[in-house]
Amino acid sequence: MPRLADTVTLAGGFAAGAAVALASAGALEAALRLLFVSYALDVLDGWVARHTSGSTPQGQMLDRALDRVSQVVAPLVVYASWLSTQDAAGAMDALFALYAGGLVAAGFWRLVYRPVPSLDYFSGLPMFVHAVVLLSSVLSEEPVHPVILLALLAASTAPVPYTRRLRGRGGPSPAPWPRLAVMLLLAAAPYDNGLIAELASLVRAAMLVYALVGWLPPALGITPGPRRAAG
Repeated sequence: MPRLADTVTLAGGFAAGAAVALASAGALEAALRLLFVSYALDVLDGWVARHTSGSTPQGQMLDRALDRVSQVVAPLVVYASWLSTQDAAGAMDALFALYAGGLVAAGFWRLVYRPVPSLDYFSGLPMFVHAVVLLSSVLSEEPVHPVILLALLAASTAPVPYTRRLRGRGGPSPAPWPRLAVMLLLAAAPYDNGLIAELASLVRAAMLVYALVGWLPPALGITPGPRRAAG
């Protein structure tokens, strides 16, 4: 029988898989909502693991494997389904297909050959950045140029450390509840609200800035220091 934390992880994977099916059928809004539910469960499973039987190697691998569905496959399908309703065609479609194939391959390559990230640094641009950029582009109704996407893909495959946190020495790790609340709010929010589009555009810009400069703290030797677990 799976542990409670693994059950939560599997529920998140189920939601992400269902989102893929809905997006493929053109039900974009339902797919987006299910995907944010999946992200909420991804936040929750870590908290459950820490407060029940703890994390296991099998649980970590299960979580990382299903992250490839929720952070790579599902956002790609949602974005591609939305993009098919836009005017982009020809070379743009070909470049996006190149990016999509590369991202799926890179996601599973990182799963096998890249270690679990440390508390301070990611090895290469983390995969969730792609999910945020793709989904925020859908919510803001602003396509992102595939050349930018290919640059993000290159950053994810490069052996370059990206900072994970900038907390001071001894600072507590963040509680999961704010992130959980944000994911649930996004799952329930009215997407036709102009505020959602504006916020999505700002979030996308922030992710692109992180992709551009997130490698600087490790390159400059800036070390966040140890952190305490949140109470």
